[in-house]
Amino acid sequence: MEDWEREVDSINWKTMLAEIDQALLDNLAAEIGFRSYENLENASGLVAEDYHICHLSDNRWAYWNPHTYTREDPLFFEDRDTVIKHIAEMFGLVDEKLEQLKLGMDEVHQSHQCEYCKYEFLPSTTTGDWDTDKYCSAECAMESVLHEMKEDFVE
Repeated sequence: MEDWEREVDSINWKTMLAEIDQALLDNLAAEIGFRSYENLENASGLVAEDYHICHLSDNRWAYWNPHTYTREDPLFFEDRDTVIKHIAEMFGLVDEKLEQLKLGMDEVHQSHQCEYCKYEFLPSTTTGDWDTDKYCSAECAMESVLHEMKEDFVE
């Protein structure tokens, strides 16, 4: 019993809570289709009050909030007009504010889906040694080439 109490006393609760928070954010990213929260955040635009929007490779839009994720799932919309209508109604946007929303959504770039791992990603603007429109990373590009080589070898 004393060993158990000593173990509990030695737990760094702040570190544990930070790890749980990060795991929840990564789970949110995975639910939307991204490998990590950082990738999701980079591909998204801020709407208002911690609500974000991203344009997915299949042309849907995902609307999400990292602070309310444990209580409310991300919302998915089939087209731009539907998500604009939802946001405008939620925040009571009219006239100038509605136009700002539309302009802001024009700044959100559509993500791509990696041909190897199938995660969403925002194509890199830097040139790499791999096709940055097809693969999310050099690792996925390399794994894809190795997979093709193995298939050729087996045949």
